[in-house]
Amino acid sequence: MANFVSYVAPTSLENARAIIPNDYEPDLFNDMGFVLRAKADSGEDIHLWMFMYRQRGEEVIINNEVCQTLLVCPTYTPAEKESMHDTPFINKGQNIDDYHPLNTLTFTDTPTTATWTLAGRVFSSRANHWTVSGSHAGVSVQLEWTQRGDALYNGGPFADLHSDAGHSAFIVHAHVTGTVTAGGRTLVVSAGNGHGIHERICMAGHVPARLQYMLERGMNWLNGYGAAMSWYIKTASRGRSATMMLNVYGETLAVVGGEWAGVEEVGFWLDPKTNQVNPRKWRVWAVVEGKGRLEAVVTAYGRAYYTWVRQGGVVLVNQFVADAVCTWTREDGTRVVEEQMAMNEYMRTLYVQPTS
Repeated sequence: MANFVSYVAPTSLENARAIIPNDYEPDLFNDMGFVLRAKADSGEDIHLWMFMYRQRGEEVIINNEVCQTLLVCPTYTPAEKESMHDTPFINKGQNIDDYHPLNTLTFTDTPTTATWTLAGRVFSSRANHWTVSGSHAGVSVQLEWTQRGDALYNGGPFADLHSDAGHSAFIVHAHVTGTVTAGGRTLVVSAGNGHGIHERICMAGHVPARLQYMLERGMNWLNGYGAAMSWYIKTASRGRSATMMLNVYGETLAVVGGEWAGVEEVGFWLDPKTNQVNPRKWRVWAVVEGKGRLEAVVTAYGRAYYTWVRQGGVVLVNQFVADAVCTWTREDGTRVVEEQMAMNEYMRTLYVQPTS
């Protein structure tokens, strides 16, 4: 398995293609996804998660393909956002009965595009631009993603995958415009009000066991977005690891290591549906040598949840819709404070089956 490295660089259309052939038999996780965090023109907060992937191997029990759509769309006043809410949500794709057989997911390539299609959802990639369209789980979209800054590559080289082995990944932030239709309502996201994440992961030959690396306090996949700054951080309680990307005034920066970045849980909520006490407020920090220090306080006010069934146990996943206050302190001591939209995918092993 390739050594993991983290660096910022432009995206490449070639990395959006399937890369791994349809008849590949070893363990595999071949993933593409898009997340929208926006304020609709009509005032609703939108957290929309759309992912497709092919997965096979002992860990997933049943070889399958997934098309997931998750939508949380609340309307709260600033005072109401100070409290956590049992928000209604749409989610489909992660139940075993939602799984699609292998090779249901189709890949269509041209010299200038790479398109993934599954269960009515369509992801179309071009250079520095992506379109998400179609309808799945009762949520229809027509959304345009325009790249914001460079991508953070946080796996091995994508070139290794062409020999059918390796682990490669990137994440990039984007500006998003378009429409989301659900429950008889069409929400319009205009320029400046929509922020997005695009993720690409491919693990071929070996797929790490989520039950193990999501133990203890689990993992955070936190993102914050404003006009001047955006940031992403992934942390794992087990191993105390952290990987972070910052877009600050036109520059994309990478931060790696728990000594340089981290997430602290500073507020909690008892979920009446799952009966789990989960974090709902976090302090995010990072130090960039020679540049400055970022600190953000993220406060969630709504959530959706689901489970990942894995060999020998279950992971509980909560997705939080949130706002943040982000402060960037430059090396010279000057500060920029920005109110931001935010989200967190919080993944934690719920149960591991005892073995004799």
